[in-house]
Amino acid sequence: MEFINRSSEEWLNMWSDLADYPLNNGDPLCPFMGVSWEYMGSTQDHHHFRHKKHPATGATEYVYIERRVRAVAWA
Repeated sequence: MEFINRSSEEWLNMWSDLADYPLNNGDPLCPFMGVSWEYMGSTQDHHHFRHKKHPATGATEYVYIERRVRAVAWA
């Protein structure tokens, strides 16, 4: 597991991709009851996020965003 540097372009891209996830309606944080999306780290293929109480479901949600670098490698 690695952690992406907050000053990198990849950091901005992964949060943008999280906002585009259908459950989030364009919001990368989805604050609800004092919690929001948490970045849990990245693997070679994905960025891992967790929300302990997502406002759309009221449940703990996990999202795995494919790394753009990996998507390009498939082309």
